Amino acid sequence: MLNVKPTIDQILANLRNEVLLGKAYLGIGKGLAGADPVVLSTSRTFFGLTLEASLQMSQMLAAKLYDKTNRTVTVKSLLEMAQSKAGMFKYGTPQEVSAAVKEAETRIAALVPILKSVQERRNQALAHLDPKTVTNPAGLDVEAKLTLADLEKVFAETGAILNEFSRLWQDTTSIMRFIDDDDFTSALALIADAKHAQADRYESEFKEPYPSPRPQKPKSTW
Repeated sequence: MLNVKPTIDQILANLRNEVLLGKAYLGIGKGLAGADPVVLSTSRTFFGLTLEASLQMSQMLAAKLYDKTNRTVTVKSLLEMAQSKAGMFKYGTPQEVSAAVKEAETRIAALVPILKSVQERRNQALAHLDPKTVTNPAGLDVEAKLTLADLEKVFAETGAILNEFSRLWQDTTSIMRFIDDDDFTSALALIADAKHAQADRYESEFKEPYPSPRPQKPKSTW
């Protein structure tokens, strides 16, 4: 079992899934971070933990794509296998495959500063709890600065790389997102309507303004 090697199809499928999950988690985290505080206040612990977990998982998935641990399957694994099997691609010449590898390496090189921050966060706070982070939590934000836009760039560039090799190997490309990856917004909208209904009942019964803030989103017309 130690010498088992995944196929190109298996590598593509698994890396694609990591990108899909990473983008979905990031979208949920980003969406909750900007959601109506009145809606989120209905379940502060649930929404707070979901927000934090989504942001952490998006970072972990970004780290997995470019993990430097021995014997892990990463984007680098795909490039190495593509180079070694360039003559086996049915929908691209060896020259086209080599060119795709070089283009991918250029894309990855531009991501190096972001990936360095991702790995630092993984090693110091997410997968492990480093003494430096325990004694100086704020230091990680300075040492490994990372934004939502940075993570979006990692997943977008990685998705483009995977699609190029999928095209050359399988003659297929994918839309790198789950169809319903924003369905959480429907739940937030339903909660907003429920809060409005609660306020309406209060005002109808007591004939005075509702004493708490209403959701920013207007009541649905249906």
